Parts: sequence; structure tokens; C-alpha cells
Amino acid sequence: MERATGLNPVATQMNKIRTGWPHRPSHSGRTPRDDSERCRFDLEWDDRDLFPDVLYPDVDFLLRRTNEVTLQTVDALPGELILDIGCGRGIDGVEMAQKGATVIGLEPSPVMLGYAKRYLSENGAGMSLVRGIGENVPFRTGTMDKVACKGALDHFPQPDAVIKQMASILKPEGRAMIAVANFDSLGFRLARLIWRLRKTFGFKAPDMRMPWEVPEDHTYRFDYTLLNKLTKEHLEVESASGVSLLFGLPWWGLFLAKIPKNMSLAILNFLDKIARHFPQISDVVVMKCKAKGNRRNVSKIPEI
Repeated sequence: MERATGLNPVATQMNKIRTGWPHRPSHSGRTPRDDSERCRFDLEWDDRDLFPDVLYPDVDFLLRRTNEVTLQTVDALPGELILDIGCGRGIDGVEMAQKGATVIGLEPSPVMLGYAKRYLSENGAGMSLVRGIGENVPFRTGTMDKVACKGALDHFPQPDAVIKQMASILKPEGRAMIAVANFDSLGFRLARLIWRLRKTFGFKAPDMRMPWEVPEDHTYRFDYTLLNKLTKEHLEVESASGVSLLFGLPWWGLFLAKIPKNMSLAILNFLDKIARHFPQISDVVVMKCKAKGNRRNVSKIPEI
């Protein structure tokens, strides 16, 4: 079922985002990049061209492990009411619904909602779809057992407002899960260093976006520090873990593809175990949070 009508506050907020410019928090105290033209919220977002035709072992592992850790962290239980913010194609929501939870997928893009409808019909899962944005969710305070937001927070113009909404709609004993790409990962740090050295020695950079550069469909450059700071404004962080290590390192995926598959998987699993304990340098950061004990004392979000 898709409910896309009668949500006047959501429609109003969407119109504001279409024409307005969102604020960006500074990254680690530095001035944000001058990307104002890229800050507009894409309400027609489509992930068809997001992934390459051929997935190297590191990319395949990262995507698979992120999905696994997401579902493990949410830990959907029968009878729970769960909201998936930025649900995309509804893949995670279907997994949670199949465990007996009542799942609602919130997605602003009608293109992605179309994909989600087809995926739901193919899998026979009972998941509801709602067109809306994370900054203004159409649900009452304290109604959700759990809220999940995987890989979507850095697509919203105001992620701090999204986290505030997550905290608001959680039941007092509820839990929230947030997962984002870490653009200050060890792999990206090393990659930037290697590329600077290559440039120093006269090597020409390829005419393409590199993995450590923020994609056009992202509105924020997240890392562990920024996610932790914004989350703690509204939620209490119970745990933070990392997924995968060294994604984005030049020639890493090519190397893994050339060695035996069992050896490649062993290396990736070993690095993933390290990343689990060091989210600051991992490829993806996953946080599990709970509502603050006294909602009335939640600090007002600062101007950014």
C-alpha cells in the first residue's frame, strides 16, 4: 500500500526543499565545500546507475556486509512497528517484514517507490510505502518501536532534522539504527595520499569521480565524528561499529579479484573484524541509539 496523498505538511516541506538551499555542517571544524548547486534535494532520485556492471570483491563484500549488519542491528521482532527512512527499493524493509514486524517505508522519490512496489509484489511482503521526507515524517510522537536509516542520511538536505524526527517518533524504549558511508575511512585517507603523491610525480589524474570524492547525489560528507556529534544532539548512542576496511584504496579491488576467491574472502572478513571495533576508520559507520531518558531535556539543535 502506498499513501501519497493528504500529507500537506510533507508536500509543503518538499516545496521548500525544491527551491531552498540547505545548510551544511562543517566537517571537523573546517569550512564546508562550496557545493551549493549540489545541495538541492533530488525528489526524482534513481539508483539505476549507482553501481557498476562488474562488482569487485571489496565492493560486493561491503554491500553485503552493510545489509547484514543493518538487519542485525535493527533486530526486527514480530509485532514491532518499524519505520525505514529512505527505504529505496524496500529490500531491507522486506527482510524485516518477513520476520513478523509491521514495516513502513518512507521514501521521497516516486521512482524508487515504483521499484519498491515491484520488489514487494515479487516477494509477497506486507510492507507499507509512504512518500515523504525524513525532515518531516507524517507520524505521531512516540509511535515507533524502531527506526532505521541506512545509506540515506547523507542524501537529505538537513540530516540533523532527520535525526530529530527519529528521536521524536520513537517510543521511550525504542531503538534507532543509522548507517552512513565514512568519507574519512582508512581506505579513503590512504587513497587521497597516494593520489597526491602520484600528482607530485607528474601522473595525470583520471577524468572521473574517484570513490573518496563525495558523489553528486550526496548532500553531506559524513564521517564518524560528524555522525556521532549530530546523533548525540537527539539520541543516546548505545553502540557504534564499523563495516569493512580499505574500500577505495587504489587497485585494492583489482588485487582481490586476481587472487583465489577463498583467500580474498578471508582477507575481507579479517579486515571487517578490525573495522567492527574501529568505526572511525571503517568504510561504513553503523550506530544503534535509543531515545533520551527525558525528551523535554533534549537540547535544541544548534544553528549550523
